[in-house]
Amino acid sequence: MSEISLQRYFKREAAKHHLFWRKVRWEGNRGCPDVFIAHRGRIMFIELKTPDQSGKLSGKQAREIDRLKAAGVEVQVFDNKEGIDAAIRDITGA
Repeated sequence: MSEISLQRYFKREAAKHHLFWRKVRWEGNRGCPDVFIAHRGRIMFIELKTPDQSGKLSGKQAREIDRLKAAGVEVQVFDNKEGIDAAIRDITGA
């Protein structure tokens, strides 16, 4: 499964659970997480990687994720549907 396929799956599942979902792009800065979801005031940023282990965090991505976490922002990295499903259960409390 490609990263794009994983992203499509995530978007479909988020819609099923009535989550606010958006693709993210930081203006003038690379390394931001791919998407964020929001539910009842809680926001979670998600970085998606290919499931076959070829997709690794770049140095910029790792640093940006560390900065976000240091600022108290919730960030997760997933490379499979199970991780996405777990994130959706976590944010919805289901």
